[in-house]
Amino acid sequence: MASRLCSNIDIHRPSLLSGCLPAKRIPTVVLDAFSNGRLRTPARIQATISDGLPDSTEKSSSGWLHVEYPPSSRPPPTSGRLFDVQHAWELVRQDLLYCDWKARRDVLAIKTLHDKAVEVLNPLARDQKSVETLRHELEALQHDLIEAHEQVVHLSEARVAYSLQKLAEMEALVNDKLLQQGTIAESGPKTVDPLPSDGDFAESNARIKHKNRRKGPLNVSGPVKGYSEAIRNFWYPIAFSADVSGETMVPFECFEEPWVIFRGKDGRVGCVQNSCAHRACPLHLGSVNDGCIQCPYHGWEYSTDGVCQKMPSTKFVNVSIRALPCLERDGLIWIWPGGGIPEPTIPSLLPPTGFTVHSEIVLDLPVEHGLLMENLLDLAHAPFTHTSTFARGWPVPSLVKFCTPAATLKGFWDPYPIDMEFHPPCMVLSTIGISKPGKLEGNTTSECSKHLHQLHVCLPSTRGNTRLLYRMSLDFLPILKHMPFIDYLWRYLANKVLDEDLRLVLGQQDRMLRGENVWNQPVAYDKLGLRYRLWRLSIEAGSESASNGR
Repeated sequence: MASRLCSNIDIHRPSLLSGCLPAKRIPTVVLDAFSNGRLRTPARIQATISDGLPDSTEKSSSGWLHVEYPPSSRPPPTSGRLFDVQHAWELVRQDLLYCDWKARRDVLAIKTLHDKAVEVLNPLARDQKSVETLRHELEALQHDLIEAHEQVVHLSEARVAYSLQKLAEMEALVNDKLLQQGTIAESGPKTVDPLPSDGDFAESNARIKHKNRRKGPLNVSGPVKGYSEAIRNFWYPIAFSADVSGETMVPFECFEEPWVIFRGKDGRVGCVQNSCAHRACPLHLGSVNDGCIQCPYHGWEYSTDGVCQKMPSTKFVNVSIRALPCLERDGLIWIWPGGGIPEPTIPSLLPPTGFTVHSEIVLDLPVEHGLLMENLLDLAHAPFTHTSTFARGWPVPSLVKFCTPAATLKGFWDPYPIDMEFHPPCMVLSTIGISKPGKLEGNTTSECSKHLHQLHVCLPSTRGNTRLLYRMSLDFLPILKHMPFIDYLWRYLANKVLDEDLRLVLGQQDRMLRGENVWNQPVAYDKLGLRYRLWRLSIEAGSESASNGR
């Protein structure tokens, strides 16, 4: 895909004999950055790859890159009663230009890795380095190339596929409106808001911060609100890779919409709307045939990009259903449910080196996902709530603190040997020092010889329901993974711990819906949960401010 996007870039790889790279200039591309579909400051990008130092150009690790910011400009004024057609086309065009620029940058990153490989294989380098040193360097480069392929090429394809989908939707919209109107009526000159300057952004951010400043207790009460667009613009893990084989489907709800994931012919996973374009029948009730999901009602078949491939017993017409950007990494399947351009990076959720994954569990819970997140980020309740499971026999300390740098979302619990970290938008990683039942060995994880590593993912399903993904890893007794029926034991223990929490969180949710404030009196050990709630409110406030400014 990357080569197809960058067909107009002429890059000659260096020869092992000559070691020379001819300089080629990449065509200039004008790029407009976006945030939630709004234009930001445009930038003109011009890149030149060369072995010699160009004049007035700074050297970077990915080639020679010169970025020039032209004066602020605005889209051409247009007119129209129902919608601004030319402005809409301009937005889609700039979206594709952005993806094209990202693909060019990805190619430069891969070229840099290639140059490293050439340097290692150079005959002069072989004379100065031992075979063992060269072997380690080649292994490291091979790992870097694999990582570049997964993170660069696949993410570029996801961004381009998303932009092409938006272009097709816009084209259909324009055609429909033109057919209805015949032509766009002139309605006089229409003013277009100028692009905000850096000063405008600073002033806007200051207003948001002032608005979010708490006066007294934080108030979280009343019915659960709908999810804002800003909270959707993240990569979300929605399933474990091991749960999706070539013939299975996994249905789920995300932000109150039904979806289903399955694998195509090439083995790559796709996420499509769980509703047939014909009669809205749930597709997960059907089957997967030759990489396509077949509707159980009339046999219509859809590929992983949502395009209908077969329509038995009738004349074929071109239809499709919605599909989300979807990829696979670290044993998890991720989707991008928002309307913005997918981010180019995904956080790694793998356990640390030396740990073995023992169990992966998926549960659907009748709890609002924010309350469940705050429960997972709170360890002070353990000796009072989990008295029959992992905290049985724990002493009640005189003081519990969560030690963390200012304004961050990770740290460690004192006096518990537990490290914890929050990854936006809904992932919690924790490492727990294991000792004898009923006892705590040391105050930090480094003082413990055995550890339990946990991943919790709280996916917002509907306003009052959460899809929980749980992964458990141990750095001792790896043979436990191969014991018969061990999965049933881990699931039983996980459910037992969760039940101890649920009876309290469900009661808390009931009081919240009745109008009581669940953050009425925060104390010192609520630091991590409180910071999560403030982060979430700031995201929602930013989305609300942006929508009001349109």
